[in-house]
Amino acid sequence: MKKLYYVFMIYFIMISLSISEIYAKEKQSIINRIIKPFSAPTALGTLFSLQEKDEYTAIAVVFTCNHCPFANLYTDRLNAFYQEYLPKGVLLIAINPMDSVLYEDETLYNMKTKAIKDQFLFPYLQDADQSIAKAFSADFTPQVYLLQNRKSSWNIVYKGIIDDNGKSPEIAKKYLKEATDSLLLQRPIKDSIIESFGCKIIYRY
Repeated sequence: MKKLYYVFMIYFIMISLSISEIYAKEKQSIINRIIKPFSAPTALGTLFSLQEKDEYTAIAVVFTCNHCPFANLYTDRLNAFYQEYLPKGVLLIAINPMDSVLYEDETLYNMKTKAIKDQFLFPYLQDADQSIAKAFSADFTPQVYLLQNRKSSWNIVYKGIIDDNGKSPEIAKKYLKEATDSLLLQRPIKDSIIESFGCKIIYRY
């Protein structure tokens, strides 16, 4: 029995070390990654260009879509974040990376319908060829990345979730807000990577 206990403990330690190693490698590959300038059409017919946003200190990039029930829980919170942080020099944008061939409700036309119906205050971009999502290594909707403007480049400083309770925002831990506040106060972001969950982004290739 004692031998079995030690075997279990060794196994547990090895699993813990493996998870820590995976986390460390992900943090190394994601945090501080430079995102090259990109352009994409918005649901309301304009063109968004990252290269033209140098006036902002940071940009919160939220990968979301029309059909994901979990993503749809966050509309009001994204609007509230946009209103609160825009005067502080932080822009929020949403990007739809879903394959509109696979999901008919993810077309630009349906994005426009949703943006108007749900009264999006923020730009809602279509990543038609999924190249933007690939540059970020995005996995789910909703998933958020915080980009810091370092004058010569846009760097990822946070990857994760908006908060940890889709249904009850009043009791949720607000990870995106905490990361943004730390950035604005020039403090280290304590939790720079948080495991995301939601609807899986299916890449065509």
